[in-house]
Amino acid sequence: MKKLFILIMTFLIACAPIASQTSAFYFNLTPAPADLSLDSTPEQIQRAMWESAAKWTTLQMEGIVTWYLPDGTTQAYQEKVWLDPLNNHYKVELNGITNSTDKFLKFCDGSKVYNINLNNGQVESYDYPDFARVGQYIPPMIEGEAYPNPIWGQIGSPLSQLAFPSDYVQNKGIFKPVGMGPIAGREALIVTWQFSENSVPSWKMWLDTQTGVMLKLQELGKDGSGKLEGERVVVNITFNQIMDPSVFTMPSDLTLGVNPAQIGSMPVVTESSATYNGEAGELYFFMQPRQAGQSIQLVKVSALCIIDSGKCPSLEKIEVPFSFNFTINALAWSPNGKYAAFSYSDNPNGTPTKLWLFDADVKSWTSLAQFPYIDPPFWSSDGSWIAFRTQDGLGGEDVYVTHPDGSELKNISGDLPIDGRPYIMDGWYTDAAEPCIIMRSALPDNAGSIYLVRAANGQARSMFETVLTKAQFVASPDAGFLAYDDYDYNTQTHVLKVMEPDGANAVTIANFTGGSIYPLIWSPDSSLIAFNYYSSFTSAEPGAQVYVVSRTGKNLSLVYKGTTIGRLIFSPSGRYLLVEETTSISGGHLFLVNLITLEQKILNAPGLTTDYDWYAPSWRP
Repeated sequence: MKKLFILIMTFLIACAPIASQTSAFYFNLTPAPADLSLDSTPEQIQRAMWESAAKWTTLQMEGIVTWYLPDGTTQAYQEKVWLDPLNNHYKVELNGITNSTDKFLKFCDGSKVYNINLNNGQVESYDYPDFARVGQYIPPMIEGEAYPNPIWGQIGSPLSQLAFPSDYVQNKGIFKPVGMGPIAGREALIVTWQFSENSVPSWKMWLDTQTGVMLKLQELGKDGSGKLEGERVVVNITFNQIMDPSVFTMPSDLTLGVNPAQIGSMPVVTESSATYNGEAGELYFFMQPRQAGQSIQLVKVSALCIIDSGKCPSLEKIEVPFSFNFTINALAWSPNGKYAAFSYSDNPNGTPTKLWLFDADVKSWTSLAQFPYIDPPFWSSDGSWIAFRTQDGLGGEDVYVTHPDGSELKNISGDLPIDGRPYIMDGWYTDAAEPCIIMRSALPDNAGSIYLVRAANGQARSMFETVLTKAQFVASPDAGFLAYDDYDYNTQTHVLKVMEPDGANAVTIANFTGGSIYPLIWSPDSSLIAFNYYSSFTSAEPGAQVYVVSRTGKNLSLVYKGTTIGRLIFSPSGRYLLVEETTSISGGHLFLVNLITLEQKILNAPGLTTDYDWYAPSWRP
């Protein structure tokens, strides 16, 4: 993908802080010296970068951003930045050097963010989110995690990122001082950073010795060649000057071609189209503590908490017959909500894995099957079968089905072509009133045939007469449609499509260039599709944008912006979309989007605290 597109989209789209779902272990760092020098230890360099935002109140800078493209050409931009984080103000001007017609302006006046394409006068505006009102933000320091500054997450431009070096405090690597040199009239310590599993540095940084702010950044090839892929250089910088608020307002001489438009201002559903008599069911998810010595808990919250906080019962903890020591996936609920299937090991060694059946009413757990490793299970649409993929730990894999009472446990993958192994199970599809499993080869160079495997006898057949893209096909709940991402590797374009089960009448519902799309889900009534789009902006982690669109491609709406999205779940009524944001400002938590009003709010219930990370949600209907 061309860096031009990357740079523009980075500038125009916001993101949020970054983290992971791994267990959290806080650790101490060596205190940072007053100024960085060649004698600074790797820990002191890391500490200086981590605490950098606390060492200045305002910042103004300008510089040059250059991308060196694989075809030998370059893209260069001039960027000017004004930052006043204590007042939630910022402004960025971006002007093309190699292409002088590329001009962009972005600013926040403290309440609203404005993205302006000066080439065509198009304006995009939205409310500045509360989670980004963090002032001189110092992120938590947790082993194996990185928490970029949420203010930069709303700006997204390359040069402005240098003002927030906590984005690059990657503790699973080595910071090494290699020299000193002046940049933009400031003394800088030259530092390389090398990932612990690599043999060559990934970044070379020039850090302001007094503040830890990056004054120059070189991004090096990850193929071991050390080839320069990108460079950002500050040419002028000023700290702690009083900034006139008028800097962060719409320029009076700016003539716009269109009126400002609120992002996501178009409702996805209407009151008349949504069958809504209150929200049914319960939300189950896991709470992970951030301190050692505490255990992960499975909990549930009533859906009543979403619509009437005054009648919301307290969070309830669910007892389980095992300890949570390994990777956890969400509970898989039967269509009627009576049972949940869950694969997990009760052995301290992590193997074998058992397939558990949880009876939600009596809160009992029953083991249905046992194999060395079991992937997350899937229920058939009629609730008569549970399908799951097993692995033997030696490269072998098979797919099994069983009834919820544990009867008729059988291997149904024997009829699949051997040369396509291993296979991925995408879910269920009802073919001629008989449940079938959608399966595709996971081999990178496989032709891409998609197979339907009958649960009753394991008979496999090609789903389509012609070979289609090797995409994941997601069947609608009514089995009338298939949604998939038709990705072109040459042009790096994603075309989201919906088609009938025989491959006919394909409709394009969205287009994107670069990045990736995951997850992709259907609403319970098969009328809407929700998906998350990750855009590949820079070498930093991508931003996440959650969209909802009708099955026919109408009313594509951006309903949520974040950084790392785990799961998306429609509520039973289809009125709400649950978003698992693994890196909100307070940690990994669950957010709800009202698809009628587009209001966003964090899940709230008595006994539920943001001192824990919440993840792997499921909605019991």
